[in-house]
Amino acid sequence: MTHTDLILRWPSIAEFGRDIGVPYEAAKAMRRRGNIPAQYWKRAVEAARLRGIDGVEYERLAELVSVAGGMSRQQAEAS
Repeated sequence: MTHTDLILRWPSIAEFGRDIGVPYEAAKAMRRRGNIPAQYWKRAVEAARLRGIDGVEYERLAELVSVAGGMSRQQAEAS
């Protein structure tokens, strides 16, 4: 699971971008990089809740960043 996987739960990249307040190209770049910058997490979590999209939570976003950065889940939980 990655941030890209979470982004793909939205009906479209354009709708994801609108929901978090960024232009289409910025949303597309987030998908390509596999990273939702932390300053957009609050909007993403709220938008997912309103849309009924499961699995988009602060803890999950943070866990995915830790795992993507080379830390195992156990290392991330220990830190």
